[in-house]
Amino acid sequence: MNTPKKKLDFAKPPIDEVVLSVLFAPLDKLLAPHLGEIWQKFKQEGFVHLSEHPPVPPAVERFPNPLQEAQFQIRTTPELARIWFIGEDNREIVQIQRDRFTFNWRKTEEDQSYPGFSIIFKKFENFYNRFRQETEALQIGPIMPLQYELTYIDQVFQGDGWHTLDDMWQIYTIIVDPQRSDAFWSEAEYVSWRTAFPLVDLHGRLYMSISNRIKMPDERHTLQTDFTVRGFPENAETSMATWFKAARNRIREKFSSIFTEDIQTRVWERKE
Repeated sequence: MNTPKKKLDFAKPPIDEVVLSVLFAPLDKLLAPHLGEIWQKFKQEGFVHLSEHPPVPPAVERFPNPLQEAQFQIRTTPELARIWFIGEDNREIVQIQRDRFTFNWRKTEEDQSYPGFSIIFKKFENFYNRFRQETEALQIGPIMPLQYELTYIDQVFQGDGWHTLDDMWQIYTIIVDPQRSDAFWSEAEYVSWRTAFPLVDLHGRLYMSISNRIKMPDERHTLQTDFTVRGFPENAETSMATWFKAARNRIREKFSSIFTEDIQTRVWERKE
């Protein structure tokens, strides 16, 4: 008998950031002046601020090969920075580099509500299509996607169910209460844990990590849990929307199983 799935609808969800990304064949013709022209278009959509960052190295999931880390590439063209187009309220970011398009939604205020995956995905899809149109108009395309990526970043701040790392068993189902056994995590002062799961149907992998951090600018101690799915559909008929929706569902499954019933109901106020 199949166990009914828990409803994952929270009054106070722990979601701090959602990141959707497309990795594509490098646009060697993309130059800094082109980014300036593209920004003028996105500026009309409210992305009025700019920020420059190093490019993210490509990491492509392959099967049946072992896990793939960031790959070193020898390029014949000079490296071009990754440019952030930042929304006026700092909640949304469009990131562009020669081989990647990324859209971020992030929580910037304590009482800010999570808009939901559907709304975030529609914005990502719209901006990605706008970017594709601009590259074609500038004759530096076309975009040839190689991989999709979806990341959720969740924060459990100190005081929301835990005070020291000895309390992690009250947050995560995989950790044992140190008072009931000679638990490995007892008296730990730092944690950094990462695991991966193959997703055959998505031709990719799900990566999950847990770490304790200090979140700026208010220097709040937090337990951060990251979920990332990377992959690309084998079937050419599978749409980008279908892949991202499936990736989101797989993240939800791991989310439901890794966090305790108490944190989900008492702190995040899961709706029945």
